[in-house]
Amino acid sequence: MNICALLYMMRCRRASTNRGKQVMTYWSNLSRRRFLQAAGALGVVSAVPGMGLAQSAPKRGGTLAIGVEGASTGDTFDPRSFNSPYWAVVSGTIFNTLVEAHGPANELRPGLAKSWEGSDGGKRWVFDLVEGATFHNGHPVTANDVIYSLKIHNAENSRSNSRSIAAAIASISAESPTRVVVQLTEGNYFFPAMVSNYPLCIVPEGTTTFDGVGTGPYKVTRFAPGEAIEAVRHEGYFKKDAAWVDRVIILAANDPAARASAFQSGQIQIASGLDTRTAMLLKALPGKSLVSLRASQFVGFNMRADIEPFNNPNLRLALKLAIDRKDVLARIYGGMGRIGNDTPIPPNDPLFAADIKQNAYDPEQAAALYKKSGHSGPLRLSTSDAATAPAVDMAVLFREHAARAGIQIEVVREPADGYWSNVWGKAPFHATVWGSRPTADMILTTAYSSSSPGNDTHWANPAFDAAIAAARVEADEKRRLEFYTKAQSILSSDGGVIIPVFGDVIEGVTNELKGYVPGTQPCANYRCAEQVWFG
Repeated sequence: MNICALLYMMRCRRASTNRGKQVMTYWSNLSRRRFLQAAGALGVVSAVPGMGLAQSAPKRGGTLAIGVEGASTGDTFDPRSFNSPYWAVVSGTIFNTLVEAHGPANELRPGLAKSWEGSDGGKRWVFDLVEGATFHNGHPVTANDVIYSLKIHNAENSRSNSRSIAAAIASISAESPTRVVVQLTEGNYFFPAMVSNYPLCIVPEGTTTFDGVGTGPYKVTRFAPGEAIEAVRHEGYFKKDAAWVDRVIILAANDPAARASAFQSGQIQIASGLDTRTAMLLKALPGKSLVSLRASQFVGFNMRADIEPFNNPNLRLALKLAIDRKDVLARIYGGMGRIGNDTPIPPNDPLFAADIKQNAYDPEQAAALYKKSGHSGPLRLSTSDAATAPAVDMAVLFREHAARAGIQIEVVREPADGYWSNVWGKAPFHATVWGSRPTADMILTTAYSSSSPGNDTHWANPAFDAAIAAARVEADEKRRLEFYTKAQSILSSDGGVIIPVFGDVIEGVTNELKGYVPGTQPCANYRCAEQVWFG
């Protein structure tokens, strides 16, 4: 996404190019200096040598294998169930969203929508679809497919982590077969960025049996839940300058050691989420390179704020003060990352609330709050490699830190298979992982607003909801930051999540791959399959 659109309120209009085509131009009062500061803040720390520079011309051929964590034997192609890094990459390989985020500055680019235009203070949005896009079954993409695909996320009993986005739609209609008009319940200048969220991919109208039919660069030939997805190039793909490899295999590599081993041996060409403590060893191998992202992805611990004992704010705050964040950063991430303050906004984000009180390790204060909470006995903390390897090691370290405050934590290592369906969002105290989102507002809304099924802490705070709602429609940049600061302050002090650090995301990419453009989200903002070629 263009930083202007990402971090500040944008208004957009149609403008004609010298070819007579219609494109979107974003306007803001953001200075060039502020733009560059923002782009650098969210950018790539280090990248594969030569990436983004002149390379050999793209050529077709070969099989690309990607190793990603977050798969389960209970997985399906229903986009409403997409909630892990694995399914984010699947979404970017098999499907398309209306809008896509590209590169280290999260530039908003056309997906299935070639252009979009906002009006009425961000309450009304018009999306014009690309011509010639087809599903894998040969059917053309129409506005009705888009309408259906967005509506299902807000259907009764939907557990989609994008439900809060879809719920903000007051009405959606087809002005023509290639034009969709969205009326929101309230203004939101970030809406185009929000519909880039990977679960909001487009499926055929009326789909009830989700079998992987999408519009994306590759179509499914084999699906073994919890093991792998195999796909071949969609010859009718509407992007003619993409999808270079013939075949893609997305391996369910939940175990980080197995992921690293597969990358080392050449079984996979792209390895997502490598352990920072061992990644440097891989970098020394011939033909291997690493990408380090200063992303907003984080591993944290959820406290179910709607049930005992974590419905007690004193207990929640006690635990936030019972973890040594500096020690976590040093021992779990090798110093590669940034200290967190129990909100999903990292310090390098321009919307980070730098002036609110930092939750810091204070065993004495934690002990006092724990005593005030009235709780006694061990707290069972569920964790798993499914939430990345640091989730397990961090839980063990947390236990050590909390013991100094007289708080007993019992670490329960859950199997990776089934973690996202059986433990995440359900266990009273458990590990979580959230990938980067294109905007701060999206992660605040999706993960912590009271109306979102993706709210895995089940925490509800009307003042928090009101603050982020006000920020979305505020035209004044300073005033908007004040609303986001208030929201972060409430979440940090009262919320149900512990976010100790933001560890840098390390990816492995073999040097034989060309065309890889790192983003702020893993695997080239989840769309690496359509970018790369062998050369």
